[in-house]
Amino acid sequence: MLLLAWLACSTPEAPPAQTPVAPAAPAPAPATVRQTDAAGLKSAMDAHEVRLLIDVRSPEEYAAGHVPGAVLIPLPDLQGRLAEITPNKDEEVFVICEVGGRSARASALLASEGFRPVNVDGGTRAWREAGLPVER
Repeated sequence: MLLLAWLACSTPEAPPAQTPVAPAAPAPAPATVRQTDAAGLKSAMDAHEVRLLIDVRSPEEYAAGHVPGAVLIPLPDLQGRLAEITPNKDEEVFVICEVGGRSARASALLASEGFRPVNVDGGTRAWREAGLPVER
């Protein structure tokens, strides 16, 4: 009897039936967002490489001072105003806010819609701190 108990415990069990699992679909490639800073934006502006600069801050922040030539499209309004910037899909679209957080979110949205955004890291604050001019 002891021998039967030992044999029952020592025999390997068959592995449980495996259900075939389809391979996972590859994740979509993340949309790319190029980064620049205030100096890079200034260089691009001087070289006439900036066709569109979108300021995604609030109207009050924009009125207090913005990079010359920046077009105000507040972040909450951006999705609904994409048609206004669609002609620029083949060109880089520079995006700025106060320090870079909102412009990073706006840039991600633009990239997901097929634009070529350039996020200005450091934003308008870095622009002012570099002694560069602002418009009111």
